[in-house]
Amino acid sequence: MITAPRTLDPAVPAVPLPAAGGVPQLPAPAALLLDFGGVVVTTVSRATWSQELAEDVVARAATLGARLDAGSVAESLRAGRSALSMWKNAASRRLAPRELAPAEIVGDFLLADLPDPVRRTLALDAGELLATMATLVSEHHQRPGIDELLAECAARRIPLGIVSNAHSGRAHRAILADLGLDRFFGVQVYSDEVGIRKPHPGMIRLAAEGLGVALPQAWYVGDTLDRDVVAGRRAGVGAVVITRDRRTDTPPFRIAEAPDLVLETPEGLIAPLRAALDSAASGRGAAGGPTTATAPGTEPPADDPSAAAPSSAADSAGAAPVPSRRGRPAVLLDHGGVITLSTPNPARDEEVGALIVALSERIGHPIDLETAARAVAEGWERHRARKRARDTRDLDASADPSHRHDEIDPAVLWGDLVGEGLPEPLRAALRLDGAQFSLALHRAKSVPAPRPGALELIRWCREQGIVVGIVSNTISGRGVREILARYGVLADLGPSAYSDEIGVRKPGREIFEAALGGLDADPADVLYVGDKSVNDGRGGKDAGIGTVCLLRGGKDSDEELAQALAGGFADHVLDSPDALIALLVERVREAARPSVAAGAHPAP
Repeated sequence: MITAPRTLDPAVPAVPLPAAGGVPQLPAPAALLLDFGGVVVTTVSRATWSQELAEDVVARAATLGARLDAGSVAESLRAGRSALSMWKNAASRRLAPRELAPAEIVGDFLLADLPDPVRRTLALDAGELLATMATLVSEHHQRPGIDELLAECAARRIPLGIVSNAHSGRAHRAILADLGLDRFFGVQVYSDEVGIRKPHPGMIRLAAEGLGVALPQAWYVGDTLDRDVVAGRRAGVGAVVITRDRRTDTPPFRIAEAPDLVLETPEGLIAPLRAALDSAASGRGAAGGPTTATAPGTEPPADDPSAAAPSSAADSAGAAPVPSRRGRPAVLLDHGGVITLSTPNPARDEEVGALIVALSERIGHPIDLETAARAVAEGWERHRARKRARDTRDLDASADPSHRHDEIDPAVLWGDLVGEGLPEPLRAALRLDGAQFSLALHRAKSVPAPRPGALELIRWCREQGIVVGIVSNTISGRGVREILARYGVLADLGPSAYSDEIGVRKPGREIFEAALGGLDADPADVLYVGDKSVNDGRGGKDAGIGTVCLLRGGKDSDEELAQALAGGFADHVLDSPDALIALLVERVREAARPSVAAGAHPAP
């Protein structure tokens, strides 16, 4: 006899699962959509996660000159994760819940007790922090039967997709790759990447579109009633299956919907899958309608997330306060043309095209390499043409400024611009994997090398206690971070604002303001170095940055740089990044001089 699932609130009655019985006859699927946690993998909590992540946070904060207490940071992380669990439970009651942005999760939940400059800076690196957290919080173990299930689907040409709520889809992708399972899945839909979370049915719809199947032809397999069963019913899939895991028996409130099939592990799905496919192949069809389930055993309930140790803001912020840097300089740098000089890669289109071919084969709508490479080349040129048109409108005072500097959405770049003319299921799959393809293109489009003097500047600033941040237009901030890590300076950098993560390109004020918000410095004391007269010169000045320096040898000609200097959009034109050191030395001296207004005697 299957017992009714328990709820977090014992006063709320739980809906009973279907009664025990034989293997039901389900409609034959044209695709299987699987949840990640509870289906493909199960997790085992790691007791030391908060301490380990706190050490990472402390190290990142040190680049700002902030000295944090690791114990207080760990308390903030635990309190934030507990509050986040409550938010997720409440969101499951909504008809169409949105996902929190990574910066919200880090800034408003996990690190809410930290000093503002540190919190704002780390919120800019939220994607990196959450990817690290995903592997620290839990160990991930493949569930029984997954290898056999995926092999069965591959043999029968049943396409597979992942549909999962996640704070870091990037981490989930890496876990699948480490397990050797990523090659089986045509699409992977993660809530942090698409902006909505289950039980929003849109996630399942996106996966079905990416595989080119109708929703009634898909099975959805999850492990929770409030998120997975409800999402599957709202989406209208052909069957909703539960593989029981530690959260199955503890829904946060009463759930009216019931699954079609409840299994102990994914291993039990192979028999009903074969039965449905064999029945359809023999022409007998499917029984349809409500079905019964195999009798699962019981598992211990998950701990109540609200039981985590509470933490007050005063306790968590009990670390040494961030020392004031008012009056001392801080530095913001562009990446391309300032830190890095790049040599174009002539094989770019073919390398990225090969990834599109592999995707097309996984979803069952194959294209050849020539078609894929041409799509990359033409799509990128469409993107460049859109940027040129935008820049032309920017010079028109009558243009609507509300979205003038919006960065392109990866889903638009890959699904609409690159995907134009490709099969519709492939375009849908490209939209879902847009951020991954942007990273692949960033890696493939050129060969980067540090600009002479750039790394010397960054290291000198670190030695002097001067915070250095980044403001960069890019299709992949993650790709830029990879380059900076190879240079050995990523740990030396503070607030880093990338246009694909902020959503706004230079010269838009918002991207500059995001980086400035992570500095404990007045914008008038900040020195910014770029190589473009409009994006960097005018953009920096419009954002209120006190000193804007432009570098020769980047994108703009010497004539354009001279015009920016004459027009007041630049204060200095430099030949090398490390030429900024002389300016910084003078600024440090100025900041150290006693204030006459405060009654001190001026330095001789």
